[in-house]
Amino acid sequence: MNYHLRYLPLPDVTEGMVLGAPLILTEKGVISFSLPEGHLLTETNLQQMKVRHAEFVCVREEDPRSDDERADAWAQAEARLQRIFRAADLSLPVMANLYEAVRAYRRT
Repeated sequence: MNYHLRYLPLPDVTEGMVLGAPLILTEKGVISFSLPEGHLLTETNLQQMKVRHAEFVCVREEDPRSDDERADAWAQAEARLQRIFRAADLSLPVMANLYEAVRAYRRT
């Protein structure tokens, strides 16, 4: 089965979802709560995140699309990204890094 990542606001996250990236919450620069990628969320975890003021959580979900549908969606996203950055000077490291970061985010 194929998966994709989604960033959801905490109120939309439910018990049984799987973390798509490590969750690290800090308070005054000190880690107050963390969970590893792949962790199956429990009601207790959700309550702990709420108490520590988590806002967004990266979850992994099954992707029911076929390989062709995923490839088509990626081609559309890549074309849109190229339109957005068409006037950007990608020879500048900062712009190239931004482009690659957005590209990687869109790939998930």
